[in-house]
Amino acid sequence: MDYKLVWLGQGGFIFQLGNTSLCVDPYLSDSVKELDGFARILPVPVAPRDLKSEIIICTHDHLDHLDDETIKYTDYQSLTYAGPSSCRQHFLKLQIPENRLQLLNRGDSIKLEDADIFGTYAAHTSDSIGVVVRYSGITIYLVGDSCYDDKLLEAQQYHPDILICCINGKLGNMNHQEAAALARQLGVKTACPCHYGMFLENTADPGDFKQSLSGSGIKYFEFEFNRFVSIAEILI
Repeated sequence: MDYKLVWLGQGGFIFQLGNTSLCVDPYLSDSVKELDGFARILPVPVAPRDLKSEIIICTHDHLDHLDDETIKYTDYQSLTYAGPSSCRQHFLKLQIPENRLQLLNRGDSIKLEDADIFGTYAAHTSDSIGVVVRYSGITIYLVGDSCYDDKLLEAQQYHPDILICCINGKLGNMNHQEAAALARQLGVKTACPCHYGMFLENTADPGDFKQSLSGSGIKYFEFEFNRFVSIAEILI
């Protein structure tokens, strides 16, 4: 089965799951610059109108995860939009038809052909979520934005093979040491950093995360921006 990922920058990913795909937290504009003065330092990897994923999941209602200037240019007639209740309300304000919306709160799940997608706890906003994707015998846990919290260990029930975790250490997110501690506690095979490199004001050195994993036996894998990688490359 074709199982690949591409990092869109920040917390954004596309999961290629055989003949279907899932997009999480696409930030494909420079909206944050207009609101907070933080200019993106990575190019926009794909135009919103060209997103072909079957489902877009937004993990919480913050601009770099649910971006009007991204979402409103996607195809409301062919895509499904999912996320926690706060995101659903935002989708409705963007005039996405209700029949294109699906709730994904903590504890909820979505079936996407042969893939199973789960919403998990994230310590960030009142209903923010992480996302677990299980496909072809491999499980990936994308933490989303989150401080370290023991409740994140609830994801152990899914037996994740790969952890993708924020490392920026500010604005309600874990730092590299906390992310490495989470990887160790979950017992994952591979740990990958994200949520860095988009804004000069809110970034971190992924090498610090790699160093924090030293001696754990966990493989460190660093995504290259806007390049699809296979699950085999991440795990082996």
